[in-house]
Amino acid sequence: MRVLFVTSEMAGLYKTGGLGDVSRSLPIALRKLRVNVSVAMPYYKAIELKTVHCVGQIAVTFDGKRELVFVFESTIPNSQVPLYLFRHPKLDDYHGDDIVSKFAFFSCCIARLYEFSPQVLGGKLDIVHCHDWHTALVPLLLGESNKLRREQETLESIRTKTILTIHNLLYQGSAPVSLLKTLNLPKRIFHVLPTKKGPRIKLFREGLEHADVISTVSPTYAKEILTGDYGQHINEVLHRRRGDVVGILNGIDGTIWDPRDDKSLPVHYGKNDVLSGKQANKEYLQRTLKLPIAKMPLIGFVGRLEVRQKGINILIAALGHLLPDSAQVIILGTGSKKIKQTLAAFAKKYPDHFVFVPTFDERLARRIYAGADILVVPSKFEPCGLTQMIAMRYGTIPIVRKTGGLADTVVDGKTGFVFEQYSGTALRKKLKEAINLWNTNPNKWSRMAVTCMRQNFSWAVSAKKYKALYARLYKR
Repeated sequence: MRVLFVTSEMAGLYKTGGLGDVSRSLPIALRKLRVNVSVAMPYYKAIELKTVHCVGQIAVTFDGKRELVFVFESTIPNSQVPLYLFRHPKLDDYHGDDIVSKFAFFSCCIARLYEFSPQVLGGKLDIVHCHDWHTALVPLLLGESNKLRREQETLESIRTKTILTIHNLLYQGSAPVSLLKTLNLPKRIFHVLPTKKGPRIKLFREGLEHADVISTVSPTYAKEILTGDYGQHINEVLHRRRGDVVGILNGIDGTIWDPRDDKSLPVHYGKNDVLSGKQANKEYLQRTLKLPIAKMPLIGFVGRLEVRQKGINILIAALGHLLPDSAQVIILGTGSKKIKQTLAAFAKKYPDHFVFVPTFDERLARRIYAGADILVVPSKFEPCGLTQMIAMRYGTIPIVRKTGGLADTVVDGKTGFVFEQYSGTALRKKLKEAINLWNTNPNKWSRMAVTCMRQNFSWAVSAKKYKALYARLYKR
């Protein structure tokens, strides 16, 4: 069974979000289970690899022209997983002009690679595993039958099965209808949607129509998307295909996230010395960020400062009632100008209790995971979430909203604090509960921290479930 994992990013090469972590760690975990998996992604100019060689070239028809695309082979760093990179000027940069057209072109490259897979990959592909809207056109381009209209399957779709994994339905790959001419495909096989910007197509919608299986990155998110509001076009296809929707929880790489040997930490620690280790990291963090070494809990937030998903608005509302007496707070992340101005004002008003770092800094993020007592994840929705798992790995107790992967990974009163209503009031109540426990019952707090560190969120668990899913598809 030969599996091709198709993605737009990968941690260690080019990463924009959590998908990058999945694209690196899951194939490695699958390889350890003896799954014959390889990974395909664009060869961005920013990617740096020590060992890479060209294995061939493919001609891709796009926008009425024959484009020559070079295929390079390497391996995922520190692994034996084959990595195939596609080089073409259209794929030089992730961002830039017309990102939807860019990934439509990349999807065409993958479909073309399928034809030459015996020569380039050493054999025919059995399963193509696509991720998010960026690669959602691949099932259609491979000739899959439309699962709703039951159109006739092509030989390619009978031989090769496809999985489309939803990492976040907030982004759907919207494009003007003119993209169909660029793709040289008939309008009748797409779903043209009326919008304020005129007729549009959405790549995610087409992928959801054509993939054999739709997976999501947590069991709860798999249920939530069936009742959520993502636009009638998305709601309809998910409702009709609900029997093909599977939720498999993401994991984290325990070798990458380990307080026992994390090079970013000034002091290493494990389950046996979690209290002293975290206290040392906390004091280092306070000194470097010019916070007083005060006897109060330190609350951290690491992530995008976004209202639509990440709940930064309710966090701001809650903090307004807690500062300056109850805790110290460190917020690390980027976002809109308005949000950054609000957080900067907090930092100016409460210099001894609040620090805002408006950037992405992985070393500082790791130090927050290790030095904070509490990590807050107040998301409006969260397909999976990795920060709460990482926090627990470092003995930091998460406060999360009961949604998506947060609901699947954090148990209220055992491995964290969970609130349901999406409001500043509900979050503030849980924050006060956590702060009170930290102040009044240090023994219970330390037991919770150790329990958090004992949780198993390794990719091995998720990889076994994906391997079983691949096997079912292969037999089908």
